[in-house]
Amino acid sequence: MKVYLNGNEMQYKEGGYEYVFMKTYQRSQTEVVKKDYGQLTLQLYDNGVQIRTLATANEVSTLVNRDVAVDEVKKKIYILEPGNKVTTNPDGSLNIE
Repeated sequence: MKVYLNGNEMQYKEGGYEYVFMKTYQRSQTEVVKKDYGQLTLQLYDNGVQIRTLATANEVSTLVNRDVAVDEVKKKIYILEPGNKVTTNPDGSLNIE
């Protein structure tokens, strides 16, 4: 299974990743469109973040309309806002400021 995030291939992790929003949101809306070849999931948040995920039998491709940072150790995807700074710890985890 191939997995892509914002056009970059990433390693598949059993159980997936958790999204961490650097700008909180109050409301969200999710819509799922199912077709024979897979499904498209649209997630819209009132903080302006939009996440689109296309899942087929062979790959999962996700587009987020923000810069993202992936913490492989904690299995988290940080959805960054302008001005956020990312530093990598020796163990491979991330710190976000």
